[in-house]
Amino acid sequence: MKGKETDILNSLNLKNMPYSVPEGYFEKFRSEARKEARPRRSIWNRFAPYAGLAASFAAIFAIGTTVLERTTDEFELSQEDYMLFADGASLSAIYDMADESQFAEASINEEDIIEYLIYSGITAEEVEQYK
Repeated sequence: MKGKETDILNSLNLKNMPYSVPEGYFEKFRSEARKEARPRRSIWNRFAPYAGLAASFAAIFAIGTTVLERTTDEFELSQEDYMLFADGASLSAIYDMADESQFAEASINEEDIIEYLIYSGITAEEVEQYK
């Protein structure tokens, strides 16, 4: 056995094709692949990405609104707050911010007006100008 060496790669059995393809296999495969490759078009397939985007925006808006409502405290402006805001806002804006019941309950006397004028730094000349 040692003396007899044969080259396996030059064997005729290895050069023959051990497998074969059935007749018409590739033509049949090509026609079936074309049937499967056609995309199915429907209205939902076209608008699904847009619907998903709209749903995500709606979810973000709802979550943000819920978080803001639960974390912020509702408060009412006091009489002093209205006086401070009066410097920068017009009179109509102040009436828009408060309902009439708050103004009816607030009793402003002359002493309060004098304290406000002193606090805001209005001079006597400016007071005379608006009379």
